[in-house]
Amino acid sequence: MKTLITIACVLVCAVTAVGQSLELTVYNSDLALVKEVRTIDLRSGVQEFPYAGVPKALIPESVRFRSLRDPDGTSVLEQNYRYDLLDRASLLERYKGKEVLAKVGDSWKTVRLLAHGNPTDDEPLGRILQVGGEIHIEGFILPELPEGLLLEPSLVWLLDADKGGEHQVELTYLTDSIGWRADYVAVVDDDNALDLTGWVTLNNRSGMDYENANLKLVAGDVNRVRQAFEVRGAEYMVDAPMAAKSAGFQEESFFEYHLYGLDRPTTVLDNEQKQVELLHADRIEAERVYTFRARTNQTDHTPRSVGVTLEFMNSEGAGAGMALPQGIVRVYQADSGGQLQFAGEDRLVHTPIDEEVKLRLGEAFDIRGEHESRKLVKLSERSWRQQAEFELRNHKEQDIVVEAIIQVVAREWSVDRASQDHEQRGRNELVFQVKVPARGETKVSYTVTMNN
Repeated sequence: MKTLITIACVLVCAVTAVGQSLELTVYNSDLALVKEVRTIDLRSGVQEFPYAGVPKALIPESVRFRSLRDPDGTSVLEQNYRYDLLDRASLLERYKGKEVLAKVGDSWKTVRLLAHGNPTDDEPLGRILQVGGEIHIEGFILPELPEGLLLEPSLVWLLDADKGGEHQVELTYLTDSIGWRADYVAVVDDDNALDLTGWVTLNNRSGMDYENANLKLVAGDVNRVRQAFEVRGAEYMVDAPMAAKSAGFQEESFFEYHLYGLDRPTTVLDNEQKQVELLHADRIEAERVYTFRARTNQTDHTPRSVGVTLEFMNSEGAGAGMALPQGIVRVYQADSGGQLQFAGEDRLVHTPIDEEVKLRLGEAFDIRGEHESRKLVKLSERSWRQQAEFELRNHKEQDIVVEAIIQVVAREWSVDRASQDHEQRGRNELVFQVKVPARGETKVSYTVTMNN
């Protein structure tokens, strides 16, 4: 008699055809679109056909089947998604209430199986064997393999085919439990030139391996309700493709999102976290920006540090110029010995080409600021005049520029006087670009009239 291994091979060979091509499109939202082409053997007429090799996280409602040989003459009448897989529990469950051989003490006896129990340290569970025409599973001997149990999740179709013989078929479906994210490593030098490397991290928990797949990634917030069933004949709106520098991805616009296609096949295994380089760009022109924030009615009794951000344009002229998916950017800089040290991190939002990137990295150790609300004069029931001053101190060995952003606490306001140039940003921000000399300080005073 054949061993159970042989039976397993027969089952797999009966329901699994050889895949000829596989495309895997992964979304940010823990969702993937799978499109595969296989050759299957059909007979003419109505028939049941099991299609194995699909993920356990498959969304059955999203499946689309198409025969490339005879699309008009081949149709799916019914579809069942079966995931009752062969294991110790499911096998013994089928024999509950039936007579089986069981080892009682040192001898085998015919018994009726009422329950199959739980694993113990003395009796490890999980082996299923066929010995002499009988199936042995731990302390039981079962007469045969029951029908309906599968070795892997399967779609079982009731097909109606006009033409018998080999059909090349295309299957498209969505699956949960596979997603991706972007992470970036940035190395900045003393001249604020930035080397940026982007990495894609794929996490596959869908229950299936995707071998030699053509991988594509979609960056953007896809509405699951609206998009879940729009898998038929998706139209691509393509701009001029842009290659990621020194990486294997090609980028293009897709609907209102961005699509990144890897230019070589790759394998994404089940229960695997996989990383692939997304992009690499050298010598991006960046700027270190120091920011001091205060409110018109605020007085600092303790000097506060000043925030530092690293800013650059995501443009070809600056050395970048590829749409950047959201992700965490970790920034490093070399110390005096040439060793890279961590300088801070920030979360990057989806950033199109020719948009500015601002990475808030932390607080500057050697820069301090204080704001003092000096005098408030009531002009009327709804009008006040506020006099204020702030001071910035620079303990560095080089001159710097600090952007001071003062939030005006009023619905309407105007600047009566200021000791240096300024601008209004938005509805409530008074902004100064303040030069602070090395080892020095700068004071700025202003007066605003406010109406509520």
